Amino acid sequence: MTGSPIRQDYLETTISWINNGDIDGYMATHQHDKNANQIWLYFQSVVSWVKAVFPKYRKEMKGIAWGALYNAHKDDHLDPATLEAETARLMADDEVTKKKGVYEFLLTKNEKHLSIRTFTDSNKRTLYERQKGVCPVCTAFFEIAQMEADHITPWSQGGKTELANGQMLCRECNRRKSNK
Repeated sequence: MTGSPIRQDYLETTISWINNGDIDGYMATHQHDKNANQIWLYFQSVVSWVKAVFPKYRKEMKGIAWGALYNAHKDDHLDPATLEAETARLMADDEVTKKKGVYEFLLTKNEKHLSIRTFTDSNKRTLYERQKGVCPVCTAFFEIAQMEADHITPWSQGGKTELANGQMLCRECNRRKSNK
């Protein structure tokens, strides 16, 4: 978590987690509660879950919305040893430019959280010139602005962001490939 416990940042964060972002709604509903046991127990549950699922602490864990991840994945059958091996692999992968996103990726499998390194403009130009502007899928000619760089072997299958694994596809062919 980020914030200062003195300024009640932790309390606000926890209430936001427990009530899906609606702090005012939670406070209105619970304004007459005799104590904050529900919030405290929930917070302890989130922390315990994180420690059990990701037992090795890394600085990238700070500031992640763990409560939202807990709410969505607390009942998933997760293997901490497998998650740790995958965490270590992703932390060491130069293609992953947003290391903090590793944890959310491991739970959601959504690659957007990793900010995978993309082909540079120079790489795109090299690939485009190599193909002479022709999309290898539909074999039509396109201007470079109408094409997108593509990993021949997807990053998720071990493909690297390098010229040997790159190609330029027209937008339509790239979208079709992404949907498979």
